Amino acid sequence: MEIEKDYLAQLFNGDQLYVFKDDSDKVVYAAETESPASDEVKEPQSEIKSQPKVEEPKKAQKEVVILVNQNLGSHERDTLNKLLKAINIEEGQYEIIHEHPEQLKAIQHLKLFLSFHNQFVQSSEYSILKINKGNAIYAHDLAELNQDTTKKVMLWNLLKTIV
Repeated sequence: MEIEKDYLAQLFNGDQLYVFKDDSDKVVYAAETESPASDEVKEPQSEIKSQPKVEEPKKAQKEVVILVNQNLGSHERDTLNKLLKAINIEEGQYEIIHEHPEQLKAIQHLKLFLSFHNQFVQSSEYSILKINKGNAIYAHDLAELNQDTTKKVMLWNLLKTIV
């Protein structure tokens, strides 16, 4: 301890230092050794919030999708119902749309796609196109089919091969 008295002041160059002879001379500071929440530290629970779904353009949900140019009149609707009934497709089993889907291949559950829209008819001879596991037929609109029985018979013969 003698060395501390002689050299300690020189080491700290003028700073006041106190050296205690006994432990009883030391000042005791009250310090908490345990934290108040020492039981268990709980991590904040992060909630996973699902983002609201962005509404995508409506896709066909039925296995049979029918594309028509405009709202059907009673004559056209009768013709369509007769064609569908002949191949065992009842009301509610099909969906009528007014715009061609961008990609028919993307509709996985599609079994039959019927287009009654003059814009998409590529040939005067109708044919069956394979799309995934389904079939597609592009025909003239129903008003024209009502007037031309050869086109109606050609469509009917194709529909019979699908069933």
